[in-house]
Amino acid sequence: MGEVKTRFPPEPSGFLHIGHFKASLLDYHYAKKWGGKMLLRFDDTNPSKEKQIYVDSIQRDLKILGIKWDELSYTSDHFPFIMSEMDRMIKLERAYCDNTPVDKARKERMEGIASKCRTQTIEENLIIWEKMKLGECKEYCVRGKFDMQNKNKCLRDPTFFRHNDIPHHKTGTQYKIYPTYDFACPIVDSIEGVTHVLRTNEYSQRIP
Repeated sequence: MGEVKTRFPPEPSGFLHIGHFKASLLDYHYAKKWGGKMLLRFDDTNPSKEKQIYVDSIQRDLKILGIKWDELSYTSDHFPFIMSEMDRMIKLERAYCDNTPVDKARKERMEGIASKCRTQTIEENLIIWEKMKLGECKEYCVRGKFDMQNKNKCLRDPTFFRHNDIPHHKTGTQYKIYPTYDFACPIVDSIEGVTHVLRTNEYSQRIP
C-alpha cells in the first residue's frame, strides 16, 4: 500500500483509440487501488511520426476519462543518460554498430544468421557510434549482442538505436539518433521508479 507506481506510456504519433483507453484506465485503477501513483510518459523516440498536437490531445482525452496522473514526463528527457548507457554497452561488447540493409537483417534474424558486423572490435564500434551521434554513418543502427539462436526472435540482436534526420517535436535538431522502445523503456521505467509494468499482449515476446 502506498508504494505502487504504474505508467501509461503512449507514443504521441496519433489520437488515442479505445484500446489505449482500456490500458490507461487499468494503469490508473491499480495505482489508485493501492494508494500509489500513475505516471504519464510520452514515449517520444520516433520523430518521423510524433507531433505536439498528439501530446495535447492525449492529455485532453485522459482528463475526459477522469484520469489524474501524478507525474508527467517524456522519454526524451532521458536521452543523454540512455545514450551514455549505450556507450557502456558497446564498451562491454554487449552491442555493435550494423549497416546491414533492413531486408537482409530481417531475413538473417528469422534464420538465426549473425550479421557480418557482429565481430567488429570495440574500437571500431565506438568510432562508428560517435559518428552516428553527429548524424554521420546514417546507414548504421546499433544492435544488442544477444543470442541469434534464441527461440524468441525478438531477442536475436534487437535494434536499440537508429538514425533519424527529422526534427523532434520537443528537442528539435539536437539529436540525430534515437533509441528504440525496447532499449529506452526499461531504462526509463527504472529511473522513474515504476514498480508495475502493465503491457498488452502485443508486447508479450518483449517481456524477457
